[in-house]
Amino acid sequence: MTKTRSRNKVGARIKELRLRNGLTQEKFALMIGLNRSYLADIEKGNRNFGFDTLERIVKGFDISLEEFFAGF
Repeated sequence: MTKTRSRNKVGARIKELRLRNGLTQEKFALMIGLNRSYLADIEKGNRNFGFDTLERIVKGFDISLEEFFAGF
């Protein structure tokens, strides 16, 4: 899996979970302390981000990393 494909899959998973939870990008970004445009870039696969950011996102959904990556 290439970096771009990996970023796209992670971004799509974040968007899927966000929509499933009925959250806008703005509301979710505020909840986890990120800039909305930064979150949008992550969802589109256009942004590299670190593990700390991924942890914030996953905790925002109140799931484990294992649950986040289930089905990858």
